[in-house]
Amino acid sequence: MYERILVTTDGSKESKNAGFKAVDLAKQLNATVVVTHIIDQQLSFTIDDLEDKGKEYINIIREYATEQNVKSEDLLIYGSPKNDIMIIARKSEADMIVMSAHGNTKDKSSSMGGFTEFVLKNIDLPLLLF
Repeated sequence: MYERILVTTDGSKESKNAGFKAVDLAKQLNATVVVTHIIDQQLSFTIDDLEDKGKEYINIIREYATEQNVKSEDLLIYGSPKNDIMIIARKSEADMIVMSAHGNTKDKSSSMGGFTEFVLKNIDLPLLLF
């Protein structure tokens, strides 16, 4: 049913938790987890710092996947999160997306963050939120 689960991470505690849940689900389904971090091209930090952080975020989830004997792949790209997530979902051949309802959002008063809401409204795949 589900063979490829796309999980997005921004390094937040919430996205890390969603990543671990995605791995647990993938283990039950014998699926592959595709761990993705998109470096926002509009941020003013140096690319090297952002790449290092992105790799760190991805590796936390990939290490957990390895411990759980779950196949995983990773994708670290530099671009526009809202535009690129749609391309990633299609090109990764994901059957499902798992993500946190909130990530690095400062405002937790709404039921979900802006990126999550965008994914919910624009990508025609099952979406599991944590």
